[in-house]
Amino acid sequence: MPTHDNDRNDEERMARLLNLGCGSTFHPDWTNLDFAPRPPHVLGYDLRHGVPFPDGLFDAVYHSHVLEHMPRRGAPGFLCECLRVLRPGGILRVAVPDLEGAARAYLGALEEVAQGAPGADDRHEWMVIELVDQLTRHVHGGEMLEHWRRNPVPARDFILSRVGAEARRSMDAVRGTQGGVPVRPGAHDVGRFRLSGECHLWMYDRHSLARLLREAGFEDVHVVRADESAIRDFARYGLDVEPDGAVRKPDSLFMEARRPRQAAERAPRVVGFCMKHTGGAGGAANRLHQGLLAVDVESFLYVAHSGAPERGVAVIPANGETTLASGDDGSLEHSGWPRLYAMRRARATSYPRSPAHCEIFTESETPARISEIPGMDATDIIQLHWISGTVDICRDVDFLRGRPLVWTLHDMNPFTGGCHYAEDCRSFERHCGACPQLGSTDEKDLSREQWIRKKTACRELDITVVCPSNWLAGEVRRSSLLGRADVRVIPNGVPTDVFRPLNRQAIRQSLGLRPDEFVLLFGADNLQTRRKGFAELAAALELLRAEGGAPFRLLTFGHTGNVDFGRLSVPVEHLGVLHMPGEVALACNAADCLLMPSLEDNLPNVVLEAMACGLPVAGFATGGVPDMVEDGVTGRLAPTGDSRGLAAAVAALRALPAEAMLRMRLACRQTVLSRFTLLHQARAYAALYEELLAARRG
Repeated sequence: MPTHDNDRNDEERMARLLNLGCGSTFHPDWTNLDFAPRPPHVLGYDLRHGVPFPDGLFDAVYHSHVLEHMPRRGAPGFLCECLRVLRPGGILRVAVPDLEGAARAYLGALEEVAQGAPGADDRHEWMVIELVDQLTRHVHGGEMLEHWRRNPVPARDFILSRVGAEARRSMDAVRGTQGGVPVRPGAHDVGRFRLSGECHLWMYDRHSLARLLREAGFEDVHVVRADESAIRDFARYGLDVEPDGAVRKPDSLFMEARRPRQAAERAPRVVGFCMKHTGGAGGAANRLHQGLLAVDVESFLYVAHSGAPERGVAVIPANGETTLASGDDGSLEHSGWPRLYAMRRARATSYPRSPAHCEIFTESETPARISEIPGMDATDIIQLHWISGTVDICRDVDFLRGRPLVWTLHDMNPFTGGCHYAEDCRSFERHCGACPQLGSTDEKDLSREQWIRKKTACRELDITVVCPSNWLAGEVRRSSLLGRADVRVIPNGVPTDVFRPLNRQAIRQSLGLRPDEFVLLFGADNLQTRRKGFAELAAALELLRAEGGAPFRLLTFGHTGNVDFGRLSVPVEHLGVLHMPGEVALACNAADCLLMPSLEDNLPNVVLEAMACGLPVAGFATGGVPDMVEDGVTGRLAPTGDSRGLAAAVAALRALPAEAMLRMRLACRQTVLSRFTLLHQARAYAALYEELLAARRG
């Protein structure tokens, strides 16, 4: 196994240091993160989504006055993230407002008031504000800001001794100014403010913080002074101590801890990139990532859009040229993603004759660069997936040259001028241009520009191509861009603990499906996408209706667009967009047959998911479908585009005796268990990674 640079002797390299929630206090020798980027030294990230770096990357992690802004229940997860990104033996340094110190100061001021000490009343007033205001405020600045507006500020020197000299600038800036007209914020306004990050949501003393750190997995937990640290040369960075030796935040509790040490030998560090971690390609990328973790490969996945935090998955940090947007639904989005769609809208005006049925066409440009993500130089394998709108490898050829890249293809886009499925066009075998999906007759159109742009990257980089299907591997080998690459076939895996046979009778009853109905299932991200074959499906259903026999019912799921279910000759039950894998598993268990009328497809996840649930398939023998479905054993296949053949396939499944149908259901499940599990997939990738790294070690 390789040894990462962060495992070498400390004398051989500069330490990797991470400052989280840095605000305006940072040092250029550190990787600095705050909610919004401050180029060139501070990256932007929302830490509620975790720490956006791979495992074991940093020698030290520091955060000052961050933890108290998180809910008490959120703190353990955040500290576990700090532990994860530290190398074994690495140091965590935490500064938080000291609850014990504030309580003692409050009690001291209260006692002074009772004794009639000069100025005690002002000191007491401040201590109440210090203890209570940031926990309870509903508007920016709260009572603290109003107190600082007074002229003169009561107990000013005492306040500065408590909160530090850095507060002097804020105090001087607002002293004597008038506050706004008091308003009573509505419940929605209060809620948004409370979640904005300004409020303190919990407080800690030396006992509760030490216990929290130990529970997160840290050892050697102890209190330190502001000017004391096990982090080498910590004082020179000026993070807790001012140049004159004054403590920057005197009201703080400072604590350090270590990540436990472990054996030096480690698995390869694999960092992946995909547009998101849900959906078709995104879901497949995330399944591989989670599978790699299960077989002890050190995997991390960067995305451009995240619907919710997930283990080992992060949105690419913002750097100033790029930004991040947090949604009220918990999502986080990199600006490269909406930029991709803005480019699509602009392209539509340049190519107005693009056929209406054509789906997404994407350019390779995006502002995010792999080379600008901290720690990428310590990565052993760079694992690419569907990267449009995520990272731009064409801009990073100098950084990527000589590094092993494994590119898992989920469609044809990496070796075309922009289309994701080429339909009948074979220009990608020579050079793109006059693209039919752009409605273009110009040989030097956008597709040719993109082909030329990709050519340098594809020919100069060390790319191993992985295709989930034999069909896609054949297309890659015939392509002009990636035809010389090392091409492997590793099928996608499916979580067989989620997709499994369930109580079909109960599920059908809950959906109101009659026992005598032969239920067909048809699902896709977007049902109106031309290559998903809705027109062929409709024609096949009309032929089946004309033949008579047992009644059919169609279950559908996915975005419908302008699909007209009214033109179908069978009753339709649309289940909507199914976001959770368990929902898809329920749909598969409600049906008697999966309809797969795709005209072009790689290795569609829905086929594996259905088969894992014991659901036979009736579809076209297109793309990677024959890799999964054996005609007559796990379903029936028809020639691509042959609606009459598709109708015959469905009719053949409907006519099966109960015992034969049971055998087919069992064969479907067994096929997935023997060839298409996450474990099969992850082990195959782990073997490939080790092969590539062994070849480099010579």
